[in-house]
Amino acid sequence: MSVPPDNDFLTAKSDAELLFLVQNPTYYHPDLVQTARRELQRRSVPWAAAPAAGTPPDLVAFAEEPPERRWLVPALGGGLVALALGVFFLRTGATPPPAPARPAPPAALVAVETHLLPSFEGLTASQLRKMPAALPPGEQADTTARRKYLLLARRYWEAENQSAYLYEQALLGKASPALPGQVETTLDKWHRLTSALVYDHQLQPGMTARLELMEQAAAVRIQNLQGMSEQVGYGNFPLNDDLVFLNDSVQYLRQVLLGVPVARRQRPVRGHRTFTDGTPEVRELPQLPEARPQHNPLYVIDGHPFPSDASTGEAPAAVRRLSPDSIANIVVLKEKAAVGLYGPRAHDGAVVIVTRHPAQAVKGGWKTKTIRIF
Repeated sequence: MSVPPDNDFLTAKSDAELLFLVQNPTYYHPDLVQTARRELQRRSVPWAAAPAAGTPPDLVAFAEEPPERRWLVPALGGGLVALALGVFFLRTGATPPPAPARPAPPAALVAVETHLLPSFEGLTASQLRKMPAALPPGEQADTTARRKYLLLARRYWEAENQSAYLYEQALLGKASPALPGQVETTLDKWHRLTSALVYDHQLQPGMTARLELMEQAAAVRIQNLQGMSEQVGYGNFPLNDDLVFLNDSVQYLRQVLLGVPVARRQRPVRGHRTFTDGTPEVRELPQLPEARPQHNPLYVIDGHPFPSDASTGEAPAAVRRLSPDSIANIVVLKEKAAVGLYGPRAHDGAVVIVTRHPAQAVKGGWKTKTIRIF
């Protein structure tokens, strides 16, 4: 609409009409709109400019809010979105997408000493081939029970062959420093068998009887392995008379399981054996042995005992004060020989020192006497 501005025309208009004119400037001549604004200002009537064309009403309302309240709309919207997502995941059982994983740090290379045990696959297969022949003829035809029986027997021989290997290595003085770890590995194999034997596998009577023998052998062998590990932990030779007897008992059960005739089976016999790690019970040294932590031998100078330092194993002051030239003989006694002479205080062995003056008095008789005792 193109109408020239007319002050009388606008003066006759009401406030509402002037406000509509000002708030809709696209419908009227610019000069008329400008004159209407001045008239409103003269009347002291507040007015606001119309929103730009195409502006959605909800954005206009948001723009007219005070600045301190403009955060309410996006905050409420975000909360409603989060609430909707939570309800969706709870109802559907879905899980929110995981946060992006952080890249793992590069793996550090660590040198570890390993002492792998032989698997004895060939020996185990040979033993399994012999076992069905020891069953009653009627049970050999039950293929389902026979398969279950041989699966359990495989677990038995895998554990038993490794156990026998560790025992033989210890008997020959070739036990690895990693023996305790090897024992744990072998015990895991025994536990695979014993955990399966608690169930009823619906086997034939002869098979069940042999499974009971396997269970007995497992209990004895587990005790044997734990004893060897404890011996090493105490700093002793891995075997003693009791552990040898336990091993021999398992050996007898092996013969039964493999069908060895009764007349040819070797039965375990208790007896006394001397076990050594390669060093004699009594040996002469050219100088005092080095101190070792947690090893506390008894020092004996010309028949007078002196304890070593309880924490470091260091020789007592009376020994350290000796001049090398004043020492005639140094003899080291291992645990058994030392306890036999000096009692429990020599539980870690004894270092017997003879100085030159007493040695001249006995003319070497002490040394001869000591060797003759053992």
